[in-house]
Amino acid sequence: MADTYLIEPKALGALAQQIFAAAGTPPDLAAHVARHLVKANLSGHDSHGVIRIPAYLRSIEEGRLVADARPEVVKELPGTAVVDAKRGFGQVAASFALDVAIEKATTVGIGAASVRNCNHIGRLGDYGEAAAERGFIAIITYGSSGPNSGHAAPFGGSARHLGTNPLSVGIPGGEGDRVVVDFATTMVAEGKIQVARAKHVPLPPGCIVDKEGQPSTNAEDFYAGGMILPVGGHKGYGLSLVTALLGAGLTAEQPPQGGRGGGVFVIAINPQAFTDGAVYGQTVDALTGAVKAVPPAPGFSEVMLPGGPEAKSRAEREAQGVPVPADTWAALTEVAGRLNVPLPESKTA
Repeated sequence: MADTYLIEPKALGALAQQIFAAAGTPPDLAAHVARHLVKANLSGHDSHGVIRIPAYLRSIEEGRLVADARPEVVKELPGTAVVDAKRGFGQVAASFALDVAIEKATTVGIGAASVRNCNHIGRLGDYGEAAAERGFIAIITYGSSGPNSGHAAPFGGSARHLGTNPLSVGIPGGEGDRVVVDFATTMVAEGKIQVARAKHVPLPPGCIVDKEGQPSTNAEDFYAGGMILPVGGHKGYGLSLVTALLGAGLTAEQPPQGGRGGGVFVIAINPQAFTDGAVYGQTVDALTGAVKAVPPAPGFSEVMLPGGPEAKSRAEREAQGVPVPADTWAALTEVAGRLNVPLPESKTA
């Protein structure tokens, strides 16, 4: 068996769409989720790509994910909204919330939306990119917290309590590059551990500890009860807790039981509410251009803006195909066979 298969991006997207449709997802929602997953692969974030499909299907089968649910606004003010995802696909709900926030920001300058009853929303950078492409700044957080839940211990703690609790910021430029920041508040996203497990490769040192609290680079130790460490120690822990409090506090319908809660929070900002649009664009371009002009350090060929590596990866993978580890391809093959979905052509890397 090959270690890695290369799949043409459109074919991979079609496979994902057909699998979701066969599981009861309406065609438009299936296409939306498939596009999001494959774009994550194209962007170099395989942790948030098609590797997620088997887990999503298990969630559908177990009733935790409602395949045909459509989000709706359940509470609204001129600049804010609460969106109920109805336990549907998180990518659909988060995109809907971003649209709502941008519509409000167009009118009042800043719009915000929280999302309750939401499943995994995928790669947060996708939403920052989408907002920046439309000329808006966006801030997106997805956080959760609760005893013996999530993947990470709080700083100084010895038990799982926090999710990986990522955040993303998308900032449009003028004629220059946009900036898209996207990172988990843990040393590594849980999906990255999935990828290392599928590839049978070690994790970088300092990312996880085993169930005894001892440092490890073996992905299996995490799934046997280990924990992911917060990025930057107490600083990452602080950011992680903030995302959980925003997500839980701004989506709560009643006080949580047992100290558990979480949710999604989206802010959209219209730069033209603060300054002339042309001046804003020229200012961002001047600052980002100056950053990129800094001489590279030893071992680097250039200074890249946040979001630059993803854009470079997309160009390469669009041309060469999406690499899918053999274990992931085997899992997709099993799912496709069970749902009578044909597999696309593949070649070994």
